[in-house]
Amino acid sequence: MTQPVGPLAGGDAIGSTNPLLDEWEGADLERPDPQLRSRLLSRYSFAIPTESALMSVAGETTEAGILEIGAGTGYWAHLLRLAGVDVLASDTTPAPSRSNRWFAGSQPWTDVVAADHRIVAQHADRTLLIIWPTKNEVWAAEALELYWDAGGQTVVYVGEPPGGRTGDDLFHALLGEYDRCWGCSFGIVTMPCICGVRPRFRRVRNITLPHWPGFSDDLFVYRRITDGAQLQPSAGRRRARSWWRDRAAPAA
Repeated sequence: MTQPVGPLAGGDAIGSTNPLLDEWEGADLERPDPQLRSRLLSRYSFAIPTESALMSVAGETTEAGILEIGAGTGYWAHLLRLAGVDVLASDTTPAPSRSNRWFAGSQPWTDVVAADHRIVAQHADRTLLIIWPTKNEVWAAEALELYWDAGGQTVVYVGEPPGGRTGDDLFHALLGEYDRCWGCSFGIVTMPCICGVRPRFRRVRNITLPHWPGFSDDLFVYRRITDGAQLQPSAGRRRARSWWRDRAAPAA
């Protein structure tokens, strides 16, 4: 287990004891062990925190603290708590639950409460932290909507850009990462229509993270949009729709 790194104070190191980063730095990334990432993922986290990344998250903390959803083993929450940050970490099935597809049997690094993404509606006074939301599932996008509706101000997202392995098009559209509906603009029938989806947040900063070969996950900070900016529907190619309910509906 890691040792405390001390409270967040002028010049104090955050995450100076970070075994996942140590493991990554010690790996032979030119000839990587194909099983190494999977082993470390199940023990720690999908994403590798650095001191600068942890400092960035700490710097976005409100007086109420941080809310992390989908926290898994609570590794990032653990390091942030050691740095003096108030973190409420949650997961639908916290480790070591056998129901957790990624972290079953792994010992948690800190306390993680059992709650689904709807917990965000109760904690809009906290900064929202989402690390590696599941690809092409709707819970992360719904969490953004609920958080925005409740008055949430800041989202810290750790994952890949649109089209990558994390989140879905609707999640990234709500974060303002699309300037148009690409499915409609280019006739890509395999992409969901996001015409009329109004971005809820705007990116203000990103921090580069260490990557496993072939991956491109980084840390991104978003602020609430209050000026009415939105995506403009493409010229009649496909009608706007209730995207959340369509995506959530079971396949026929």
